This record gives sequence, C-alpha cells and structure tokens, in this order.
Amino acid sequence: MGLVRMLLLAVAIEATAVLLLVLLVAALGPADPAAAPAFAERLGYWFGPLAGFVLCLGGGWFVARRLAEGHVLRGLVLGAMVASIDIAILIASGAMFQPMLVFSNLGRLAAGSLGGFVARTVREHPRRSSAA
Repeated sequence: MGLVRMLLLAVAIEATAVLLLVLLVAALGPADPAAAPAFAERLGYWFGPLAGFVLCLGGGWFVARRLAEGHVLRGLVLGAMVASIDIAILIASGAMFQPMLVFSNLGRLAAGSLGGFVARTVREHPRRSSAA
C-alpha cells in the first residue's frame, strides 16, 4: 500500500473515531442538547484513545498484511500519520494540553506497530489445515 493510500486510511481512521464518538453521544448522551458537548468531552477523554488504539491496530495489520518485510515499520508509519492528524485537530480546535493526549498518541504509534507485528506473525506462521 502506497503512502497516499496510507494517508487516506489514516484520515478514515481518525474520522471513524470521531463518528463513533458522535454516535455514542447521540445514543447515550443527555436529552438536553446544551449538555451534549460536556458529555461528549467527558466520554471522548477515554473513548478517543481507546478507539484510536483499536483502529490503528487494525489499520497497522491492514497496511502490512501483504508485505514481504517492513511490517512493523509500515504499521508505525500509519500510527504516526493518525497521531499527526489527531494532533493537528487538537491544535486547530485550541484544546488544552493534557497528559492523556500524549499517551493517546503514543498509543496510536504502538498500536500501528503492533498491527504490523501481527501481520508479520500471521505471514510467517500461516494457519495449518486440520484436514490432513
């Protein structure tokens, strides 16, 4: 997968995390629309890092699954792209710095790398047929 496609996937990962947060707020949030932003902020504090980790893990596997080598690096690059987009959104929105933001984006890097590692492991140790 080329870098342009990886960048598109990174945008899709970040957009999916935001969309999932919006859907959760709509489904579980307060009935009062004025209270929804505060609820979204509290929920997003924990949900954003978790969703980012899970989506980068899957994305890291996806971008590395067909490679002959460089699996972990490719996953790391995807995680870095997603983290960069997240940081750009935070800066553009004027969000206050919180230590959780550092851990969240480090989690994206780790998850992308882990996804690449999983792809390499699956490639090196394919499932054997039990029919033999």
